Amino acid sequence: MSRIRSSIPERRRRKRGAKETMAGISISPPGLQDLIPINQFYIHQKWNSMFQNYCSYDLFGPNGLLLYQAIEQRECCGPRLDVRVQNTQGYNVLNLYIPSNFCSWETTLQVVDAAGHLLGYVEQNWSSFSASFNILNPLNEICLKVKGPGWGEGFMSDQDYQVLSADKSFSVGLITRVWQGLRREMFSREDKFLVQFPPDLEVSMKALLLSCTLLIDLLEHERQRQRRSS
Repeated sequence: MSRIRSSIPERRRRKRGAKETMAGISISPPGLQDLIPINQFYIHQKWNSMFQNYCSYDLFGPNGLLLYQAIEQRECCGPRLDVRVQNTQGYNVLNLYIPSNFCSWETTLQVVDAAGHLLGYVEQNWSSFSASFNILNPLNEICLKVKGPGWGEGFMSDQDYQVLSADKSFSVGLITRVWQGLRREMFSREDKFLVQFPPDLEVSMKALLLSCTLLIDLLEHERQRQRRSS
């Protein structure tokens, strides 16, 4: 992935350097230190039983070690989407939240760190028969764009979501829903994703890409639940 570059222009990165580094050590939101050195991670959906009606995920680093676990929280008349991401010690590191929304199809995911600080938003868009997403900072400024596969793309193969700069001028990374073969796709509900990005990407942006990947999968399962109930 030779064209992958950091989403932050060099001038802005120098300006932010005093806030993001101390004695050459990158500072990250609490609990997200494991994201600092890596350039990719894997997300595996898991189902503990056939009666489980919520989604849960394991997140692994490039070396195959478990880094985080994410569990969907579901309650009657609760938020449309509520996911807690925990580290291997069981401490919350991220909260992903979409309030109940009965009057609009708009989907905006709020991402908050363990200290309660807003890291940003993931905003869903629809255009040209493909799902796309904007990744925004706490000031509602678009930092990255995620463009999903078009109509017919990814049929019986990997589905790629291109991570682009805010102006779409260059590629920043890639979110891939991994095709697991016809038999497994037909009889298994466990999705797998590979997320790739530059190692020097801001930790908050890595966390938002993680959140965007979970949102992609959770929205698909939401549509499946609606089809079954209709």
